Amino acid sequence: MTKAFADGTGMDSPARARELRRWLALYAKLQVGDASWAYRSFAQLVSDHGFYQQPSPWVHDGLQRPGQCFSTASQWAERAGWTYVEGYVLVPSAAPFSCFEHAWCLTDQGVADPCLPDGTAVGYVGIPLTDSFRRQQQALRATHAVFVADPVNPLAGINEDVLRAGLPSQAVAGHGPGPRSAASL
Repeated sequence: MTKAFADGTGMDSPARARELRRWLALYAKLQVGDASWAYRSFAQLVSDHGFYQQPSPWVHDGLQRPGQCFSTASQWAERAGWTYVEGYVLVPSAAPFSCFEHAWCLTDQGVADPCLPDGTAVGYVGIPLTDSFRRQQQALRATHAVFVADPVNPLAGINEDVLRAGLPSQAVAGHGPGPRSAASL
């Protein structure tokens, strides 16, 4: 596994990107549907449309709420006008599965993760969503998670419609300076 670096984060930035890419490749093997589907997994969707972001400190009012990422990120997107992002987060302390599905927000200052305490996450890769697409999918699925199964409503399952048909062009929000496509990680 990854050796620890002196800064205590577990890895430097290029190593974080490589580790996220490695996890996406592993998760992409967990496929649904058949060859006619646009994306056979959420990981494949994120690999094709996601952007890499480094963590930023949480400097906003309100406590971070671990375990409630989809609802909390949605609430902050609505309340503060931030961009909701769904994808994967890299948390070395969560080994052996140190990369998992997650939701957070983007602001003008970078990542705003209303769930994971500062210093927990070392990298993010995800798809920034427009408010209209996020709201539409959340209403259709009766859950806060747009693409994946939400622990609050596991019956909603994964978003097979998007995996089958593909991501509509109006779904992806502008992501500002800094992030890179997951494919270029």
